[in-house]
Amino acid sequence: MRNSPGIPLAAFVVAIVLAAATIGSVMAGVGGDPALNELQIGAAAWAVTLAMFGAQGIVSIVLEGRQLFVGTIAPRLTNPLSAAIAACSVLLLILAGLTGLAIVSSQPTAVVGTAAGAGCLDLGLLLLLYKEAFVGHEAHLESRHDGIPW
Repeated sequence: MRNSPGIPLAAFVVAIVLAAATIGSVMAGVGGDPALNELQIGAAAWAVTLAMFGAQGIVSIVLEGRQLFVGTIAPRLTNPLSAAIAACSVLLLILAGLTGLAIVSSQPTAVVGTAAGAGCLDLGLLLLLYKEAFVGHEAHLESRHDGIPW
């Protein structure tokens, strides 16, 4: 089975177009003043979804390669992966501090949300790197004969 970068890259392009259209409509004053209208919310949701799909596809290609093999993958902790885990961990601590500082100093909701959202995205990437380094495979299914029918 071949792991193609075409579909994730196309998802990124569509996500960028949807995000640009949403930002453009907000800048033009379409919709409510403090909130987005239904179409803007839908376009933003699709943009985020397609961007996440594209990111997952690109990360899959980078970590697993273009050729996929059936079976389990052993954990592989390499020096570049260790450096990426350390960098993401430091960035997560910085973002957590910035989020706390934004809350304590009564910053606008957009600032607090941006810092917290960036921290969540960094945490997701960190967990992905941990999984690759220390777990290797997501599930190892073996047939069991322990008398339980399921």
